[in-house]
Amino acid sequence: MSKVDIDRARSADGAGIAAVYLTATAKLGFLPRRHDGADMWHHFSTMPTKQETWIARHGGRIAGFLAVSPGWPNWVDHLYVHAGAQNQGLGTALLDQAKRSAPNGLQLWTFRQNRGAQRFYERHGLMIAEQTDGRRNEEHLADLRYVWRPTKGL
Repeated sequence: MSKVDIDRARSADGAGIAAVYLTATAKLGFLPRRHDGADMWHHFSTMPTKQETWIARHGGRIAGFLAVSPGWPNWVDHLYVHAGAQNQGLGTALLDQAKRSAPNGLQLWTFRQNRGAQRFYERHGLMIAEQTDGRRNEEHLADLRYVWRPTKGL
């Protein structure tokens, strides 16, 4: 694997972030489209100005991103890696950044259908704290809330 650079996203990175989201979610194949493409593009392309957002560059291109909820520094809203760059350590590098940004622990949601994400989070020490039937999320898909707490030294 070539070098992965993790940097704070800037406004100019918005289009790359949107492209990562669209390719990663298309690969999943189960997410319903709740908004048209233009709305999604606008949301993700303006994300760096609204949330603490980090990008992973791989081969000089934006290949993944992490967004932490504003006002809730321990909530990871998004962690996506471009479909063509998965399983190369980018997700791990981004999750490590999230852990550094939330030294007291973090939380995130993933869909129950996303088995790959579940394996990834569990491999990195996150544990299921809650399971829902999806009534509370926009997609109306069953989901899981994962939490990570740092190991305290003795």
